[in-house]
Amino acid sequence: MPVYFISSGQIDQKKIEIGHDLAHHLQNVLRVKIGETLLFVDEQPKRYHAKVIESLPGRLVLEIEREEEAVRSGPMIRLGIALLKGEKMDWVFQKATELGVASIVPLLTKRVIARPKPDRFPHQRERWTKIIREAAQQSGRWDVPRIDLPSDLTPFLSDAAPGFKFIFYEAAPAGPLREKMKKTLDSFSAHSLSDRVGRPSKHGLEGTVLIGPEGGWDQSEVDLAVQKGYTVLSLGERTLRAETAALAALAIVQYEIEGSVERQDGSH
Repeated sequence: MPVYFISSGQIDQKKIEIGHDLAHHLQNVLRVKIGETLLFVDEQPKRYHAKVIESLPGRLVLEIEREEEAVRSGPMIRLGIALLKGEKMDWVFQKATELGVASIVPLLTKRVIARPKPDRFPHQRERWTKIIREAAQQSGRWDVPRIDLPSDLTPFLSDAAPGFKFIFYEAAPAGPLREKMKKTLDSFSAHSLSDRVGRPSKHGLEGTVLIGPEGGWDQSEVDLAVQKGYTVLSLGERTLRAETAALAALAIVQYEIEGSVERQDGSH
């Protein structure tokens, strides 16, 4: 069931008031009627089950029937991906949001083809924000991923981000992907167990997934990533498009995180 993002300021005495674009969408596109129950999430974040009790042109009033505290059910993954051309980047933002990433950082690497002017970044960020917000609502997320402004690779790698660090490289030997990933994730899962009590995340795991551009990584970039603590992984013998690699990598990492947490839980 989709959710709709609101601010806590729209809530008063167990009622939610919706106006402007969202009210128009609910009334004229989705044809919401009085008596229907919808899901909303605010910035706290809390989730509200609310029933429509009043519908006027451009305005909806809903009565809260039930509310829930946020419980994050997945890992906190930061996706660093080289800027891709045109709609490919839009597609990655949409699908990565559906797959649950916590944040996305567009990267400027040596072989990036799309190099927008800095004065275009705010406009692009606004466009991407709209895309991920819609994707987050459609997929029923508790939150909207954060979008950082495009960054050069070197400062991104120098950022002391916590957790596991994976860089997927098309020229890496097609070795035992699962074993390399499992070894890294198990070490972080074991470390995170002591932190899990009282935390909102089911897994308590966080980390970075790094994907290159259409033209692939330059070897010097991979070498620098290794120096900064990244594990180099291959997605197999076939060469994937960058946008395909991003989603395949995210799905594989999430699957292996689930297995790693289950292994650690079973041993404690």
